[in-house]
Amino acid sequence: MRLIGYCRVSTEEQGQEGHSLEEQQLRIKAYCDAHPDLELVGMVQEVGSAKSLNREQLQKCLHKLDKGEADGIIIVALDRLTRNLQDLLHIVGVYFRPKKEQDHRNLVSISEHLDLETPTGRMLVYFIGIFAQWQRERISEHSKRISAHLKADGRRYNAQPLYGMMPDPEDPSRLIPCPGEQENLDRIRELRCIEGLSLTETVLVLKDEDRRNRAGTYWSKPSVSRLCRRHDYYPPSQETIDPIESPSHS
Repeated sequence: MRLIGYCRVSTEEQGQEGHSLEEQQLRIKAYCDAHPDLELVGMVQEVGSAKSLNREQLQKCLHKLDKGEADGIIIVALDRLTRNLQDLLHIVGVYFRPKKEQDHRNLVSISEHLDLETPTGRMLVYFIGIFAQWQRERISEHSKRISAHLKADGRRYNAQPLYGMMPDPEDPSRLIPCPGEQENLDRIRELRCIEGLSLTETVLVLKDEDRRNRAGTYWSKPSVSRLCRRHDYYPPSQETIDPIESPSHS
């Protein structure tokens, strides 16, 4: 069976270090070497979140399956492929469920000892997927509780502080107001809440005054919109929120 190895890490830092990607490749190669019926015909690696299937290298792997250039995909662990139960069900149902007797597409996961060539393997992948999503949601809830506690205590609760705050030079675990960013926030509040300007007008004024964001670039409507939602910076007479300010666009 011809398999494509798929390796993934979540962050750019992990991708630059390369250790995890290299370790995944070595495990996949060793597994295929130990199973003479498996032929490794390609290996791809990707840096990005598993929250979506819209990943370039993953889509290339699936496209090769459709073209008949490979018979399956091999991964070190199921969460390298996806952490979302619905995405997992989609992949298994569309790409790895036999459509006819001669169709032998397979998904091999080394850590979970999964092989989707068998009905038992396909059943187990659903149970593992349900557990993986439960675990991910549980970790997410725990992280939110910790973040809320640290925020209430005035302590740093994420790697990138919200705009307007900065780590205390004397105690990096705590956040203090950033003077320059607070000045920009005050100006945005004045433009929106007092002068009643629209998002477009606010962005133009900020550019005319050469006020820039944390990255050193000029403000955009989406970025100003996010700040306005966070701080309730809306014109007094505005009865409806601009479409770009809708939470679905955050």
